[in-house]
Amino acid sequence: MKSALRYARPAAAAAIAVCYLLFTLAIARGTVYDQSLVTTAACFAILAISLDMVAGMTGLYSLGHAGLFACGAYATALLNSHLGIGVFALLPVAVVGTGLIGLVLGSLSLRVSGLYFAITTFIFTLVIAVLASDLKITGGLQGIEGPLFPSFPAGLAWLGDSVTWCVLLALLVTIFLVVSIRASALYPVLLAIRDAEPFAAAAGVRTAAVKIGMFGLSAALAGLAGWCFSFLGIVSPGQFSWNISVNILVMVILGGINTTIGPIIGAVFVSMFPAYVNFSPLWQELVYGALFVLVIVFFPAGFTGLVVRLARLAGSRLRLRLPSRASLAVPSAVDGLAPRVRAVARNTPAVECHHVSFAYTKGVKAVDDVTLIVPAGTIHGLIGPNGSGKSTLVSLIAGERRPDFGSVSINGADLSSAGPWARPGHGLARTFQTAVLVRELTNRANVAIGLYSRVPRIAVRAPVWPLLPRARRQARAMSARAGLALSQVGMDSWAGKRVVEVPHGVQQLTQLASATVSGSGVLVLDEPVAGLSPSEVDHVAAILREFRAAGGTVIVVEHQVQFVFGICDQVTVLSAGLVVASGPAAQVREDARVREVYLGQ
Repeated sequence: MKSALRYARPAAAAAIAVCYLLFTLAIARGTVYDQSLVTTAACFAILAISLDMVAGMTGLYSLGHAGLFACGAYATALLNSHLGIGVFALLPVAVVGTGLIGLVLGSLSLRVSGLYFAITTFIFTLVIAVLASDLKITGGLQGIEGPLFPSFPAGLAWLGDSVTWCVLLALLVTIFLVVSIRASALYPVLLAIRDAEPFAAAAGVRTAAVKIGMFGLSAALAGLAGWCFSFLGIVSPGQFSWNISVNILVMVILGGINTTIGPIIGAVFVSMFPAYVNFSPLWQELVYGALFVLVIVFFPAGFTGLVVRLARLAGSRLRLRLPSRASLAVPSAVDGLAPRVRAVARNTPAVECHHVSFAYTKGVKAVDDVTLIVPAGTIHGLIGPNGSGKSTLVSLIAGERRPDFGSVSINGADLSSAGPWARPGHGLARTFQTAVLVRELTNRANVAIGLYSRVPRIAVRAPVWPLLPRARRQARAMSARAGLALSQVGMDSWAGKRVVEVPHGVQQLTQLASATVSGSGVLVLDEPVAGLSPSEVDHVAAILREFRAAGGTVIVVEHQVQFVFGICDQVTVLSAGLVVASGPAAQVREDARVREVYLGQ
């Protein structure tokens, strides 16, 4: 059975590829009109896929892809006409050159986010359009004639039009690229960057670098689309104006954002709509606009998203009832956690904060000259009233913020100026007060993201992931290890459920599993039992005691005093950014100052 399943996917992929090639052959041997329609749609399909790679996978809505498209097309046409460079030699020039432009644009644009990112990339398209219109070398508004693509030799003349084969094969390569990324271990990481960036950074992902890299890859595909488009006739500024950027985004949204086939469907619809709905231009625009509004209002996930939603609704009727919440508290669930901990020698400092200060605004310190030393193999509690500086101190330890003064060291390494992505490599992982997870992924996939720092070159290998046997083995190993981590916290029965479908307690324990899966010896937990039932609180306490027994270190921020003093070896109490008391839990509990500022006694 396993052998049959093992070969089913490659066989299906081969069958789809054969059908695609047969379709290409039919179009290449068909009429010029059909070839023109299909090749134009294919060029825009490549563009739509390239935009979806950043908009759908990382949440970056670019309006600069028309400008990148123009860079590829004009580079091909100009270098061919003025320098006589062959079209095949110009392929890497258009792709790599546009990719490099994308890296620069991404590096500059990603200093801002959201609407500002879209506006920045939109300005890039406007600048390219103005240059193309005004420069003499580009032919101005009249444009420049694109290069002639060489025909097939006589022996292959039966294949038909060579340009059709060129463009549709380029689309096939683009589809393979995006399918490879979706099949790779990078894809869940990209979704985490999009939906839960702090979670991705805490897993060791250099989120800014990955975003820039993905934008550069997307730009390279836009350059590929421009290279193909230059063979279809005249290259002129009107083909790359600002409204083309909007149309590309419309293609992605109509077909279904963050889907493999959706951008292609959207590109085919948008590019062929004027050809098949041929009446008054005004009514064309009205019908087109009405269709788009209807999709946005009633089917925001696009055509492909609608089909997937209907499939899930049909499948949900066949699912068994989910296990009850009572199944969370299973004492044996923590068995086997010990081998996963990369611990240091007990009683040596695992986390050190020396004279750390930080202020959000000038003159008001959220953390004021705090010194905190957490020995390895202990559970250390941080408590204090609201606004005392607990969360700020945790952010400084986890690298989300950098101290104004003082130093933060993890297992002997000074990481004061390093970001959160550097912490997992030095044995520290963290969770968040509210579960920060990718809601559309399964619990197992979310936990596997925690292994990012343990698997080398995930991002580099992603575009050809299915072709690398070792990468596929590593992906299976990551999934298996994530499943084991979930079983160790009692969540094995929820591993295949999407986060959006599970209760709060399961999400909190999934966070904990994602923090422990890489074997980090230091855990920083921000209110890990908030909103949990008493049985779930006991379950978390059992897991943390087992983690400590294995040599692990825990820093826990929690408002439930009984929980903190029940499991912690040492407790530090903060008030107004200052340390009120710090020491063994029993001693701190009896401290008169602690009773006054926190316990209310």
